[in-house]
Amino acid sequence: MRFTKRAFTLSEVLITLGIIGVIAAITIPMLMTKYYEKRTVNQLRETQSILAQAVRMSEEEYGDADTWTTEYWSKKGAEDIATKLKASLKIATDCGVSDTKNSCIKKTYLRRNSQKHDVNYATDTRYYKIVLLNGTAVWWKATDQSERRKGSYIEFFVDTNGVNPPNTWGKDLFVFSYENEGLRPFGAPNSVYPYKNHCLPTNSTGYGCAYWVLTTQNMSYLH
Repeated sequence: MRFTKRAFTLSEVLITLGIIGVIAAITIPMLMTKYYEKRTVNQLRETQSILAQAVRMSEEEYGDADTWTTEYWSKKGAEDIATKLKASLKIATDCGVSDTKNSCIKKTYLRRNSQKHDVNYATDTRYYKIVLLNGTAVWWKATDQSERRKGSYIEFFVDTNGVNPPNTWGKDLFVFSYENEGLRPFGAPNSVYPYKNHCLPTNSTGYGCAYWVLTTQNMSYLH
């Protein structure tokens, strides 16, 4: 008895490959986006823990953070904080108050609404810049007198992937305020930048996204 071997025709193979290609084109970007967002959430959580622990350790040696400097929102203020804080951090790169080579952070950041942010953090000497061993860029400032009266003493800016894009508030840039009750993410409902106004809307600044990300453990506002 003879058996007839049946093979796929060239057109059938091409159609199958085309279908696979279409499916891949749809699913791979979605998977990459999910991976990026999960990594960002985890990186932000880890960095929040690192900074909170570092401030607590430094306070044990130097006293409460509100006494670390009397120079508010200034080069001296940022450097005073660095003197107290750096020993408690694992630092990969220390750029000081002027990062002219953009070794730690980018000079241009975008708001969530795609508008250019009006501060060049890299060269503004009121901010001290470092990169942690986990790859996160962190810079801080000593808050001004009006912010201190509200109980905020240090503001920490966190770029979860350093100089790499997108360099955008709410995507890889988030902010924390160190207050009497600890390290508080920007965006709390009763704060200056509540997430409902400064994160969720597409045309918002993105200043309040840290609270949403850490509370919900997702970045669903981007979709």
